[in-house]
Amino acid sequence: MTYKVSLLILNQDKQVLACARENRLALPEVEVEPGRVGISLTRAVRKQLNLRVFCLVLPESETGDHPVLRLQSPGADLPVGFRWFDAADLPEREATQRVIDQAYPGSEDLGGYAWYEQVSAWLKEKLALIGYSVRELEQWNGRIGGVLLRVTTDGPPFWFKAVSDFNAREMAIAQLLSKRSPAHFPRIFAAEPKWNAFLLEHVEGTELYDADDLSVWEETAKLLADVQMEWVGAAEPMLRAGAADLRASAMIERIPAFLGHIEEAMARQPKSPPERLTRIDLDELEVALQALSTEVAALDIPDGLANADFSPHNTLVTRAGPVFIDWAEACVSLPLIAGEYMWNRMAVESPERIQWQGALRAAYLGRWRERYGAPVVERAARLLPAFSIFAVAMFYHERESRGASPYDSYLRSLARKLNQAITKVYGQRYALQA
Repeated sequence: MTYKVSLLILNQDKQVLACARENRLALPEVEVEPGRVGISLTRAVRKQLNLRVFCLVLPESETGDHPVLRLQSPGADLPVGFRWFDAADLPEREATQRVIDQAYPGSEDLGGYAWYEQVSAWLKEKLALIGYSVRELEQWNGRIGGVLLRVTTDGPPFWFKAVSDFNAREMAIAQLLSKRSPAHFPRIFAAEPKWNAFLLEHVEGTELYDADDLSVWEETAKLLADVQMEWVGAAEPMLRAGAADLRASAMIERIPAFLGHIEEAMARQPKSPPERLTRIDLDELEVALQALSTEVAALDIPDGLANADFSPHNTLVTRAGPVFIDWAEACVSLPLIAGEYMWNRMAVESPERIQWQGALRAAYLGRWRERYGAPVVERAARLLPAFSIFAVAMFYHERESRGASPYDSYLRSLARKLNQAITKVYGQRYALQA
């Protein structure tokens, strides 16, 4: 099933692509397949209009329902019946002019008109240094804070990724992971710090999510544990690279601010149910979180590499073994939380695989038992469901704590789940003086 999109395509002279239709000017339209918006849109434009485009990234733009694009090549042939018009010629001239004012041709901001010219030149230069020529750029994502391009060459494909929002740390983290564990993270061929951008290898494989063989999931879980063990006790490089600090010992002092944010998010909940956590609930939760963090901090498993959003979609199964991609949510914490996210997300996204959870959990935790012994890992496993929710909730709290956020609903949901999980650890109610 497709949906129709009307496009605002600009040129370097601040003009808009349009055609005369029924005695009025009309913007170009395409039928877009559902899926990742960037690649679905740019492929639709290429197939239906024979135009190669970039998505312009505009700050707080007033674009309405029109994606704003620019041609990759200003001299490209236009579709039959289309030509360039001034904004004053269009029916929505005032709104169109506002967009043009934001998307001025000289913009070198991430995703700006001139920025793509710089990126194209940079890619040609960097790939020439390793012996390849650029054949085509295909945009997979273009939004406030991030641009992702697939780069086709006369050899293998590559990826170009630039970020400027809360995930700006991804460049430094990706470089660190690639350097230390090159077999299991994509190689980085070049980086440009001023854009927080990097050129990385294309990994040929299938998503772990698509694997219908439990043994593939088990082997991936074991390898994930092995890779994480390489980072146990080596937290400082990850923290310097910008990984989130979700160490239990560090989160203890941040609990009051965290719960204050949860209280504000609960107050913004438009209706009930679901049940809001009250101030009394949050005061009791604070006592339990203090106890939980103290117990986790005392475990004989040092803090290390984890991921606050480990996804089977970001794990590629290759002939040489699993490769982990997109670790912008890398964090320093109790490493075992990555396994908890793995088997829980598997069950949520594929309910028919819920019976695999026990085997997957055993495969992952078994590796840790070999290193740290069964008693230590069993203590960690008892705390893991609650602490993993606390860690991801803290991650989103610190990212979204500047007032109302699109993630308010998610944070409220996490807080309710945390309240339930911690009850299983410490009993039905926790006394305020515990």
